Amino acid sequence: MRLTGHPDLLDHLAAQYALGVLRGGARRRLEQLAREEAAVRTAIGHWQARLAGLAELQPAAEPVEAVWCGIEQRLGWKPAPGAKPAQPWWQRLWEAPTFWRVSTAALAMVTVLAIGVSRILVNQLELTPQVSAVAILNDAQAQPAALVTWDARAGMVTVRRLDHLELTDKQVLQLWALPEGGKPQSLGVIGQRHEVRMAVKAAPGSVPALAISIEPPGGSPNPDGPSGPVVFQGRLVNQPV
Repeated sequence: MRLTGHPDLLDHLAAQYALGVLRGGARRRLEQLAREEAAVRTAIGHWQARLAGLAELQPAAEPVEAVWCGIEQRLGWKPAPGAKPAQPWWQRLWEAPTFWRVSTAALAMVTVLAIGVSRILVNQLELTPQVSAVAILNDAQAQPAALVTWDARAGMVTVRRLDHLELTDKQVLQLWALPEGGKPQSLGVIGQRHEVRMAVKAAPGSVPALAISIEPPGGSPNPDGPSGPVVFQGRLVNQPV
């Protein structure tokens, strides 16, 4: 059915459209027809123009104060009558029990971590060698071949080899203390390792020089000193306390 052939029906639908009471599919179909047929557009425009003038004939009206206040309260712009003023967010957080529970737990965790870190640092300080004396042992060409440090507190000697000396399977290196006017004293067998830390009975800090010799496996069989050639030697320097 074509609306243009039924002017009364078209006028009725156009009035409902302009008033805004035409809803759903009927409104969408009328809008589609208005895009396709000029007569439908004209009928709708006629009613929209007539209804637009009605607002100018009505006197201006101010909203009732109670209605306006209710709108403001629902929008959160104004507190309801008798309601306490809203607290700032930081004050609500400060007064919340959950905040204090979380803060207490966090403080306890920080305390535990601080204690743990302190213990780790103390342990590291206890394990860190304290160099009481140091010696650089040179080879026959006066080139640095070994670095020897003595930790008097722990009673340990650390040897770090810097040389490229080649040893056979039947050769090891042995560290000696060289006291003045006395026979050499063994401080331990280094072996073929390039770094070793050894506990010593004698205090190497009391001797002026150290030496390293080549010995058979197990160390020198000579109780009076090296049985093999001395390849590295140097003076021992005590660190100031």
